[in-house]
Amino acid sequence: MDRKKELLWRAYFVMFCFGVASVVILFKVFKVGIIERDKWRQKGEVNVKWKTVDADRGNIYGEEGNLLATSLQFFEVRMDMKVISNELFDKEVDSLAIFLSSFDPMYIKPKSKDQWLKELKSAKKKGNRYFFVAKGLDIDAFNKLKEAPIIKYGSYKGGLIKSRYGKRVKPYGELASRTIGVDRENADKVGLEGYFDKMLKGESDQRLMKRLPNNFGERDVWVPVYDPSENEIKTGDDIYTTLNIDMQDIVHHELLKAVKSHKAESGVAILMEVGTGAIKAISNLSRTQDSSYYEMYNLGVTRLSEPGSTMKLATILAAMEDGVTNMDTLIDLNYGARRFADRVMHDSEKHGRKLTTLAEAFEISSNVGIASVANDLYNSKDGRIQWNKRLKQFGLDEATGIDILGEPVPIIKDPVINKDKWYSTTVPWMAHGYELMLTPLQMLNLYNSVANGGKMMKPYLVEEIRKGNELKKKFNPVVLSNQIAKPENIKNARQLLENVVLKGTGKNLFSEYVSIAGKTGTSRVNYANKADYARYNASFCGYFPAEDPMYSMIVVVYDPRGGSFYGSYVAGPVFKKIAERVYTMKTKQVRSLNESIYAAIGVPGKAVGYHEDFNTIMDYLNIKYKDDSKEPFVVLDPSANAMILEDKKIRNALVPDVRGMGVRDAVYLMEYAGLSVNIRGVGKVRRQSIPPGTTARGNRVILDLD
Repeated sequence: MDRKKELLWRAYFVMFCFGVASVVILFKVFKVGIIERDKWRQKGEVNVKWKTVDADRGNIYGEEGNLLATSLQFFEVRMDMKVISNELFDKEVDSLAIFLSSFDPMYIKPKSKDQWLKELKSAKKKGNRYFFVAKGLDIDAFNKLKEAPIIKYGSYKGGLIKSRYGKRVKPYGELASRTIGVDRENADKVGLEGYFDKMLKGESDQRLMKRLPNNFGERDVWVPVYDPSENEIKTGDDIYTTLNIDMQDIVHHELLKAVKSHKAESGVAILMEVGTGAIKAISNLSRTQDSSYYEMYNLGVTRLSEPGSTMKLATILAAMEDGVTNMDTLIDLNYGARRFADRVMHDSEKHGRKLTTLAEAFEISSNVGIASVANDLYNSKDGRIQWNKRLKQFGLDEATGIDILGEPVPIIKDPVINKDKWYSTTVPWMAHGYELMLTPLQMLNLYNSVANGGKMMKPYLVEEIRKGNELKKKFNPVVLSNQIAKPENIKNARQLLENVVLKGTGKNLFSEYVSIAGKTGTSRVNYANKADYARYNASFCGYFPAEDPMYSMIVVVYDPRGGSFYGSYVAGPVFKKIAERVYTMKTKQVRSLNESIYAAIGVPGKAVGYHEDFNTIMDYLNIKYKDDSKEPFVVLDPSANAMILEDKKIRNALVPDVRGMGVRDAVYLMEYAGLSVNIRGVGKVRRQSIPPGTTARGNRVILDLD
């Protein structure tokens, strides 16, 4: 029995056992791998070879299924003029030129019919095997172009050459952009894209490729020998993060307003869930040459700097651990100035106080007061070792281990290892936030631990890794330390942080909506160079609500140039606005203005749905209304005098805005746009996981109903 007959009998057997579909797949494998092996060997491995093809990169999702990063599929189309018969070319080239000249200019560079005709004929005459037609076609545009004259006959008769490639997009633009990361060819990937690159990338595949003749000075071009089915393309794993897109939107825009207003170099804001360490929002904004602000670097995770007065929490906590537990102990502030060895330290505020309690020294953020406590306790040979031990106890000597590449280890001097850099002024200066360097996230983790009753959590950004509906890995909260300090000292520290806002440097941050606890910070960046323009970093770190903390947060504004530079007036107001908005959103305390007005006067709010359904309902209820729409979907807009039906524009190939719609209409429109739909809740659509206007065909969208 020859080889072909043997394969035929095998196919019959497989068909009997597994059905026709399996035979089709096996036939492709046998045909490429066995029957046609000799044919391709004759052509030589120089022009035909197996090449590695990357899988489609997995998606990155937010906490509630919001799509944060995805790979949209695009196509490049060329034509092999040598496979097109002269008869077919002459018959349809005019029609093809007309077709291409009228194609959407978004995808094909505008040219007249005569220009296309000239180029097509020239390419045919030269036997161009790789004539460029279009690039950047989405699936709808590609399917439309496939119906063009000549091209519609496919690869072997119409000369169609298609190259499929993925382009990484972020539907929410700049929101958490640097944390989500960048997938770059031939360069280091950053953010979650880099840390989880192996999972997102997935397994590569092997595909038999042939090289097209290079007769026109272009690069070597490899195309599949057999056009692969879309269903055969492998995909990477999907990453589900802890980021809440609504909170991220609040954090981003409040920080953006602040850095613009204060003409700052850059700014950071990180919002973390107290009990778990889950990062709910993180924004990193840097000023460009044109004074715009973008997410260029992940400053919150990677930028080391001297923290300034937010470090005083660690100092007072260390002192309490070593026996200074009476907050009414009197401290000599010496009217805000004291000499330590050869240097004089000053309080930033001219308060005019001689003596004050330890609690008051912390509340007014007295550099002299807090430094004096540390100096008395720790500025001796044994004391320095004890001081360093306490900082390690609070986790300030180690990176948090967050799932992003590039987090540095804090710079904390060791009195033994770094004794050549340890001076008699080191302890008092470290006590109020100098001669040591931390990232914003590392400082935040200390405050989060205090808010969490002393339990230190590992900050994290990813909850799950999935392959379709299969859960491949679950990330649970990780405890780094069960108790960073004695419970009674944690309790005292929390009271001090509350008092900062109630009667200290942060009293302008008092909110009638949510209780806030925290510490202001203002650090001089270039204090060693007295001749230079003074540059400062302003910060506020804390948590809310103070009595039962849900979230911790740090805000840092680097080098503000808008007049004020103090943490209480630059970073603090950002913290307050974010805390109020997030707490209100989380507890659903406030209804929207429109909802309140409509409910008060007994009129329904805006509604969106199918045009004919609204007509039927309004006619049945005998309600007068104005119908200004010719579209199949409409918006019902109540006003003082009439009910008005207005156009609800639905654009093909783009994700529609279905917020306010009933579930039937919303699902219909989403599926019509090419998305699969998951429903959560009952009622009308309150939120959709993929924003309107996104070309995210083929993805899954989650609709939250309320």
